Amino acid sequence: MESTARPRSTGRFLVLAAAMLALAVLSQQSWAAGFRGTAKSELAPLEAQMMSLAAAAEHATAIFGDIASLRDENQRLTAENQDLKRQLAELNAAAYDNNELRKALDFQRSFGHRTVVAQVVGRGPDAFSRTLQIDRGSDDGLQAGMVVVSGAGLVGRVRETGPHGAIVQTLADPQSRANVFLSGSGLQGTVIGGPGALQVQIQHHVGSVPTKGEWAITSGVGGGYPRGLVVGMVVNVTHSDAATVDAALVDWVNNPATLSLVIVVTDFTPS
Repeated sequence: MESTARPRSTGRFLVLAAAMLALAVLSQQSWAAGFRGTAKSELAPLEAQMMSLAAAAEHATAIFGDIASLRDENQRLTAENQDLKRQLAELNAAAYDNNELRKALDFQRSFGHRTVVAQVVGRGPDAFSRTLQIDRGSDDGLQAGMVVVSGAGLVGRVRETGPHGAIVQTLADPQSRANVFLSGSGLQGTVIGGPGALQVQIQHHVGSVPTKGEWAITSGVGGGYPRGLVVGMVVNVTHSDAATVDAALVDWVNNPATLSLVIVVTDFTPS
């Protein structure tokens, strides 16, 4: 309806304008003196209508101009908003990387072993094995079997190397094993990897029962890992006096899905 009404109003305005122009020319003739007065009174309503139409057209033009201006402003603000979101994401990522690097450097200073810091550049396509790809390899002194940690604790070990990269088998791999002791009770056990939470099988000891909240820390028993690396916190314990071992779940201090930096221990040889 609106699109039909607009051409009618425009046509009407043009017809009235042409009529007024013709009358203006004719009214200047001397023989039209009497006619001028009559025409003026007769055309007064038409003149008022033309003025109204002209005002309406001017108002519509102003509205369309305002709409176009608002559309441009909205596009500009949308672009600025997207840019601010990008900057915030970059700042958050940089803050996270800086925090990971600080923890890694703190660990290096306190650990007492020679280490190489590597960046995580990929993650294994098999979610079950939970491997990491890092940007350091044999040219940097890395060898298969070397222990890999983060600023928070144990990650796993190097599985294979290339000249400029390596694959890390994390504790989440079902083949992973790590001998640990519990920080509160001192009980010994073995952490077993898997797709879910890490499990630990704890040896029974008369008068001692594992409890939630204890830290599982590498014991050094078996020579697979150096003593003192944090693995995680015990969050669930299943105890039975009739069993030879207790079962517990450990909340791992590392999350392979979010690790960005790792530390490879280059001067510890697993036995």
